[in-house]
Amino acid sequence: MREKLVVLVLIWGLLLPLGQACAQEPAAREPDGRAAAVPAAGVHDLESALAPFQALDWRPANAVERTLVPYAMLQLRKARLAEGKAYLYQGSSAAASFVRQGLAALSMIPAGKPYQARPGKLTEAAYLSCNDRTAQPYYVYLPRAYDPAKKWPMLVFLHGYVPSISVLDPWILGEDSYETADRNGFILLTPYGRRNTDFQGVGEVDVFEATREAVALYSVDPERIHLTGVSMGGAGCYYIGLRRPGLYAAFTAMDAQSDMHTWWPLILRDWPADRADLLPFRRWLVEWDNPVDLAMNARNQRFFILHGENDPLVSAEQSRTFVKLVRDLGVTIDYYEVPDAGHYIYWEPEIFEKAWSWHRPLHLERSPRRVTFKTFSLEYDRAFWCRIGDFIEWGVPAVVDVSVSEDGAAVTAQTTNVRTLVLDARTAPVRTGDMPRATVNGKTAETARDPSGNVVLTCGPAAAPAPAWPPRKRRGLCGPVEEAFDTAFVVVQGTSGTAAQSEALRAMSERWLDEWDRFADGRPPLLLDSQVTDAVLAGHNLVLFGTPETNGLLARLHDRLPIRIGDHRFEVAGRVYEGADLGLVFCYPNPLNPERYVVVYSGELYGERCGVNHKHDLIPDFLVFNTRAFSFDDTNQHEVAGFFDLNWNLSPKLTWVREHP
Repeated sequence: MREKLVVLVLIWGLLLPLGQACAQEPAAREPDGRAAAVPAAGVHDLESALAPFQALDWRPANAVERTLVPYAMLQLRKARLAEGKAYLYQGSSAAASFVRQGLAALSMIPAGKPYQARPGKLTEAAYLSCNDRTAQPYYVYLPRAYDPAKKWPMLVFLHGYVPSISVLDPWILGEDSYETADRNGFILLTPYGRRNTDFQGVGEVDVFEATREAVALYSVDPERIHLTGVSMGGAGCYYIGLRRPGLYAAFTAMDAQSDMHTWWPLILRDWPADRADLLPFRRWLVEWDNPVDLAMNARNQRFFILHGENDPLVSAEQSRTFVKLVRDLGVTIDYYEVPDAGHYIYWEPEIFEKAWSWHRPLHLERSPRRVTFKTFSLEYDRAFWCRIGDFIEWGVPAVVDVSVSEDGAAVTAQTTNVRTLVLDARTAPVRTGDMPRATVNGKTAETARDPSGNVVLTCGPAAAPAPAWPPRKRRGLCGPVEEAFDTAFVVVQGTSGTAAQSEALRAMSERWLDEWDRFADGRPPLLLDSQVTDAVLAGHNLVLFGTPETNGLLARLHDRLPIRIGDHRFEVAGRVYEGADLGLVFCYPNPLNPERYVVVYSGELYGERCGVNHKHDLIPDFLVFNTRAFSFDDTNQHEVAGFFDLNWNLSPKLTWVREHP
């Protein structure tokens, strides 16, 4: 869907800030900046040198391998891409330059020195992703005065949307921005964001992994890590900050959309102007990270919103609406509207100065006395010192307003759809040692301590005893489908059918992998069903293609799955959906390892007309769809779709069947 935004800009180059070094000519240098002393070599030489590190079970032994091997892997990817890219590069000469840099990095491993940035110089680095095991870049600028003997604040910058972004052409800032960071005393970290992911899902994971790497390698003050972003990256500040309150010291969002219900109808055909007209499962998938629906989560967090008054791409009304909602809650939020300005206010150095100097005195507040929090999912179950232990029902948001008295002896909470509430013993402002008095929804509440010493409040009726299978939904195992791609996963091609069936599954798996690569700039591991070992089962979510007859691994699981799968024939809650144009995709706990997901693709492949950035984010827990009709511009029409309940069971309340004319 986001690809449709391209028609709203004059040329894609205008999406880039002035002075941006979008495509830096690669230099044949060591990772530490010294001239590389590596003989001429080809891509195959770097491939061979990296072969020992490509096994699925390879893990870096130390910080040296953790920094140098992914950097070399990234150079290999760039070398492959650079071949034939004569417009921005010199074809094979650029590829050879990347190869030399990769080989130079590997040659430094015996020296035992991790790859680190140099003060005053923008440095490209890389890490090995936790989910699809691909080398992902990030960019670090250390102030000229950087001294590891003291702790430094860090700005994490989230970039805007650019259709052509790649590891060869990353969205990075111009020199004046680094001068601004230097002047304000910040380390500046720019995650790649896996291209144009809105910094959601795999893009959010990229932000956290790049931040983790920077914190591990440099002297970063954990109380002064800030998030700042422009356009799509400004929206990323909203998404991350509001779904995970209490992680960052402060946020500056520039020219960002805040409400998908008013944003999408302007640019997408058939998207309803009234949110009530959305199918309920799609509405949930929009609102679970829609900033205006999570405005109460801004409490105790510092936001500075900046917007051009006459922005033609993202109306300033998007910022005005969010700011008013937050202020109406009695929460402080700063707003600056640039008079007579359009979208690209972030071309102007003074805007970054205004934003980043605002960050300078701010620290993370870990122990506020009052926390308000709304969430649609146990995947996002905590705010500051407060964690939702369990929902009462799935499919509706949980809401918490909890306060601790000045003396720390009493807790008062108002909750909706919350069964238990957990107060972190390390950061909650409750009196240590004594059990606080608790009032929940106007009544005295039961309290207890868990094995970690956290205070547990009972807010709703006790859950019915859970069966041995399936497990109850929880953080890390609650769906929807896109959540399965945020942790380690492998794609599994079926080979148990006829030669023709196996070839069709191979083509479908390859198509899915190609689409993932174009979406997230990396190719996940592909295994045959016969190659999945106990070690793979223990450490990975499985993305299975086929049916029980054509995929031997799916055959082992099928009897314990809630949906019956045949050749373009699917049975959901006793009703059969059958047709040559039907497909199925769903996620579920893996019966062979209930700590991990299994995702099944069967029949036709979902999303043939979806933009590459939105193949996964409008799929609920399960979806049977057809390839005849499309809604909301490019989304496959559903036959039946929905969410599993808290016990991973089908529920009529959470299942939507298309009404046929």
